[in-house]
Formats: sequence, structure tokens, C-alpha cells
Amino acid sequence: MRIWRMAGPMALLLLAPAPLWAAEGGVLSFNAGLAIWTWVLFLLTLGVLSWKAFPAIAKGLETRQSNIQAAIDSARIDRDEARRLLDEHQRQLDQARREAKGILQEGREAGERLREEILAETRKENEAMLERARRELAREKDDLLESVRREAVDLSLAAAERLVRETLDDDANRRLVREYIAEME
Repeated sequence: MRIWRMAGPMALLLLAPAPLWAAEGGVLSFNAGLAIWTWVLFLLTLGVLSWKAFPAIAKGLETRQSNIQAAIDSARIDRDEARRLLDEHQRQLDQARREAKGILQEGREAGERLREEILAETRKENEAMLERARRELAREKDDLLESVRREAVDLSLAAAERLVRETLDDDANRRLVREYIAEME
């Protein structure tokens, strides 16, 4: 209520003696009746303004201030909510990253296990193939040796028969062939 504070000095200025204002009859001459009516009208206007306008203005300012304060509070709440949501989203994003890393790690481990299993199975199959090949070679070797022995016996018998026809009899031939076979083994 600044107006009331300013009213006192203004009233002193208006009620001051005439010599302070100007010479009698000049532009700034003091007229007591005019001063009183001016003060009456001023105070009446000030009273009406205080009664009707100032409360409405004060109410509008208070409403505006409360609206601004409500907007500020709402903005703070919204900011806090946005911060909370951002933190929540960040946590979810971090969790998703951890889960993705876990899935990738599990995939790597599963791939490594599968590779090891395939390698072990391949080694086992290679060993089995090598063993079959060794057995096959041994069997073929035995068959070949048996075949060579038969051929040798047949050749020996043929050679011996020719020799024996000329010199020995049947029993002697068999004995010679047996001795020859025993020597070959």
C-alpha cells in the first residue's frame, strides 16, 4: 500500500502556505477550497479504488502467483517423474545389455561345447577307421602270406616232383616237401 505512504507527503505539499507556491494570483497560487475538494476527491477515489479495484487486482495477482506456483510445482513433479522414468529406463537398458551379454556368452559356450563334441566324435571315428584299416591290412597280409605259401608249396611240389621222378619215390618226396615248408616258416 504504497499509495497511503505517498499520500502524507503529497498532502503536506498541497496544504503548504501560499508563499511556498507562488505569488498571489499566479499559476501556482494556492486556493484552499480547491485544495480541500481536490483532497476530498482524491481520498474518495482512493477509497473506491481500495474498496473495489485493489482487492480485485490483489486477487488477480494472488491467483496468478498461485497459478505460477502450481505450474512450478507441476514442472518439478514432472521433472522428478521424468528423472525417475529415465533412471528406470536406464536400469532396464542395463539389464537388457546384461541379458544380451549372458545370451551371447551362453551361445559361445554352447558353440565351444558343440565344437568339442564334434572334435571328440571325429577323433573317435578316425580311431575306429584306423583300427578297421589295421585289421583289414592284417587280414589281407595273412591272406597274402597264405596265398604265397600255397604257391610256394605248389611250386616246390612241382619242382620236387620233377626231381623225384628222376631220383626218389613218393614217401621221400613228401618228406622233402615237409622239411622245405618247415624251413620257410
